[in-house]
Amino acid sequence: MNTRIVIILTTALLLGMVAPLSAPSMAAEPPSDGSSVTITEDTTWNQSSNMNGQVIVSAGVNLTITGDITVEPGSSMDVQGNLIMNGGSLNAVNPPSDLQFWSAYGDSSTLFLPESVGTFTIEIFSASGYNLSNYTAQWNDGPKEDLEGDNHSMMAGIANPLPGGGTLSFEAILGEYGELVIDRIEVHRTLPLPGDNIYEVTELDYSGWLLRGEAGFSLNVAEGGSLSASGATISGAQISINGQVDASNTEIVASGPLSISGATSSITMNGGGFDGSSDDHDILADTEATISLTDVNGTGGIIDFWERQLSEQVIQFPGTGITFTLTGVGPQERTLQGLSMADGTFVVPANYQQGPRVIEIGYADGTVWTEHATISNISWFTAWGTFYDSGGTLEHIEDPSVTFSIIPQISVTSVEITKEATLGKRATVVVTLANTGNADAGNPYDEIDSVAIECYDGENRADISPTYPAADVAAGSSVDIELRWGHADEGNATLVCNPLTPSQVAIEGALGGGTTESQTMLWSPAAEASPGMSPLLISLLVALVVGLGLVAYFTAIVGKEETRTITIKDSDDELDELDDL
Repeated sequence: MNTRIVIILTTALLLGMVAPLSAPSMAAEPPSDGSSVTITEDTTWNQSSNMNGQVIVSAGVNLTITGDITVEPGSSMDVQGNLIMNGGSLNAVNPPSDLQFWSAYGDSSTLFLPESVGTFTIEIFSASGYNLSNYTAQWNDGPKEDLEGDNHSMMAGIANPLPGGGTLSFEAILGEYGELVIDRIEVHRTLPLPGDNIYEVTELDYSGWLLRGEAGFSLNVAEGGSLSASGATISGAQISINGQVDASNTEIVASGPLSISGATSSITMNGGGFDGSSDDHDILADTEATISLTDVNGTGGIIDFWERQLSEQVIQFPGTGITFTLTGVGPQERTLQGLSMADGTFVVPANYQQGPRVIEIGYADGTVWTEHATISNISWFTAWGTFYDSGGTLEHIEDPSVTFSIIPQISVTSVEITKEATLGKRATVVVTLANTGNADAGNPYDEIDSVAIECYDGENRADISPTYPAADVAAGSSVDIELRWGHADEGNATLVCNPLTPSQVAIEGALGGGTTESQTMLWSPAAEASPGMSPLLISLLVALVVGLGLVAYFTAIVGKEETRTITIKDSDDELDELDDL
């Protein structure tokens, strides 16, 4: 073999052995044709480019963005690994571009127009599908004009130059209703120089408005995934966080509210901030997410830093008809009177209707309000008595349970057959009821026994007498109840008994219960009479005895000197057989 060839092959082999020792690095572009791409190797996007498609960052993989990426509508990014943004950006091509009026009656929502001097006409355009009716507009200190239709023009001007511009104010007409959603403002100038300025309302400084419109793309930080951003920008995104976000000096624009949920979710920001939200908060969190904001600027105005919401909260009580009082519910800290339903539940309302309830607000001024709701005055009327509890703090979980600290616990501890019987007769049974709770079941001072027993013979309700034997059972004590049990079929059988708990019980076992079985008993027919002594013979003997007695009686009456006494002796067994007839 040629020496040169050998050297080349050897070199290639050595390079092949060394190559895997180097960490893989891909300088790739995002998808641009609407396709779906899964990133399985550490990748860097360091060029300004366009993204059109779906990107999945696999677990354990790093995607680093240092360039400016414009994102087409319908695109998405699912971060299961790590997204690292070092000065890069993700900017939606079509971010939410409309504003919705969000102020109370009597309050204004404002737009700041960068028009400093001259005369001009201001033309206001509503978003598609909306109109301007039932609102007024005012330019600086000028007159208020009623708005109507899809657009409205008003004469305006600035005689004395204003630094930066002027203010366009909007108010709702008292007693009227409607949604004011604005798309754009057009300024048609006449002096000093004719011309037109067109402003998308989201490009203006504003107060008292919420973003309106679809997000430009979606960004999901999955559980186990992370987003690390430094000096970065994310604009026009719908952002959901189940993993971890750590950002410094990063701007999140027209992307609120960020949705963060789950015990492993967190957002930590130092510097930077938020600008624009479609709700009255920049962050929407559940009860488990961690939020840490330091030197962060919020959208401000009517938009808070964050809200914690509790999705529908259902309190589970042990039974139906339980009354109670809730205090300090929601931001209004309302007091509510409640009643548990047939299944023992009660849905805590939110803002006077069902749905999520706000339990914490991080206000724009830096203060924080947290709900401290309590449940008290708990009362439960049952067939065994009325039970009470003082309650306590209402936990911030979806399904809290309320239990009673003083309550009976009734069980059947023993079912003992004390006297067996044959078919056609009844056995004697003693059933023991025990109360292991700390409250009486029933009132020992009235004439009504409260705790009844029901028994089963196989799959059928047992033939017992009385039908529902009952007793009162004091706390920490037991009671024996005697009953009679009849059975129809020959063979082995057992009697199964349990306490009949009140109909107000919704959760099995809340007041006790459970079944206990007796020992096995053999049911058989009664023994037949002895063949040596038939019923007919017994009848003849009885007649004979009676006849001889009459003879003796009349003999004594007539005064015969000699009286004979005849005694007929029968066996006890034969007389017992007679009694059984």
